[in-house]
Formats: sequence, structure tokens, C-alpha cells
Amino acid sequence: MCTAIIYRNPDRNIFGLGFNRDESVKRKPSFSPQKIGTGPVFAIAPLDGDYGGTWIGVNSSKEIFCLLNFYEANLKLLKNPTSRGLLVRSCLLNETKPERLIDKNLADFYPFKLVRITLKKTEMFVWDGESFSAFENQEGFQIFGSSFTQGPKAQISREAVFQKYFLPASLPDSNEFLDLSKSFLTSHIPEKGPLSSCMHRKDAHTVSKTEIVMKENLLTITYQDGQPCESPDPIVLNLTLTNFSVL
Repeated sequence: MCTAIIYRNPDRNIFGLGFNRDESVKRKPSFSPQKIGTGPVFAIAPLDGDYGGTWIGVNSSKEIFCLLNFYEANLKLLKNPTSRGLLVRSCLLNETKPERLIDKNLADFYPFKLVRITLKKTEMFVWDGESFSAFENQEGFQIFGSSFTQGPKAQISREAVFQKYFLPASLPDSNEFLDLSKSFLTSHIPEKGPLSSCMHRKDAHTVSKTEIVMKENLLTITYQDGQPCESPDPIVLNLTLTNFSVL
């Protein structure tokens, strides 16, 4: 259960991601973005309170990763599943190359959509529980949505809402993208509930909003703990890639 807005503008050397994490009310609180890794690659990512992995982050190789659950896949119950957040963490630190994953390496993971974003392209790596596949896209904007209760309707609805209400007339700069992402990810269109970007259900809801935008070697990360429509203003980190080693 998540919503992602991806932006890319090679002419202005800008790319970024806005991401709402939707989770069960039973999950432990997460930790704010922090430096991970011992080198040579470092990353900045919030950490999951249950398993220590992450669902979103950026590394010193100029790659942004995020992960969405793949609820449409045929679910097979696993006795001892491996946290998908640990895979994201490993990819951020370049310990795992997603393009080298094969089916037998993923047998202990529930289905997922792993996304790698660079200035050049967006790559989606999909594990449906039986087979692994990959896709590429170079569009300026992309919207992804997942939902346990709504299935593919979440993707369709959130993309349609973005196109109708939030698609800008011109390509934004870094600050304008952050404003756009905030507006979209705090939205309750079409109504406050399971299909809105800021998701509300009795058993689950949006638990955090994270935004990452990079222009050349300048990086801005925002992290808002709690439901975006209700929680205090986000933490804002303005960094350069060289700061990864001294955070």
C-alpha cells in the first residue's frame, strides 16, 4: 500500500521521487533518514522499525530506490519470509544488483515491485512469486500505486487524479517538484479513503511521506512521519553527495 510520484528532467539535470508509505496500524514506528553503509557506496534512507530495512533511499552512486508491494500477484504463504526492505537496503549499498536477480534468489520474498530511478531512466523489477521480470521507462512523470484492498484500482485512480488535477503545464525545478509532490501526496481526491494518495483505512493508513530530489550533486530529502495531512512539517535535509560520509 503505497503511492509514488517520479520526476525526471534531463535538460535541467533533475530527477526525484515522492513516496507515501502506507502500512498496517500494527507496524512499529520507523526511524528518520540516516546514513547507512561503510563504503565505498553510502546511502541515506529511513529505516523500518520491524526489520531494519527500508522502502526508499538514495545512494552516492546517484540512484534512488523504492519498493511497492505487488498485491495483484498470486500470494503463496511463506514460512519464514525475508523482509523486502532488506533487499532495498542491499540494492542501495550496491551489494545487490537488481538486474542480476534470478527467480531462485527470490523464493523467500513475497511479491514486490522494486524501482530504481536515475537521471536517465526508471527501471522496475517485478517479482510475482513465480517469475522475475524488468521494465524500463524514460517519461518525465510516472505515478505508481499499490493497495491491499483496492488492487489495480489504486494505480488507475491515483494516476488519473494526478493527470487531471496535478500535472503541471511546464516541467518544474527542484523546489517546484517538492511542492508538487507535497500537494499530490497529501491529497484526498477522489475522497478521503483507501484510494486517495493520503490513504485512510481503519486497519491501515499512510504512515510517512518521503521526498528525494537531486540536481547534479545537490540533494534534498524531506521526511514527514505520520499521515501527511495531519502530522507536523517534515524534516528537511539539504546535502551534497560528499556529505554522505560525515552525516
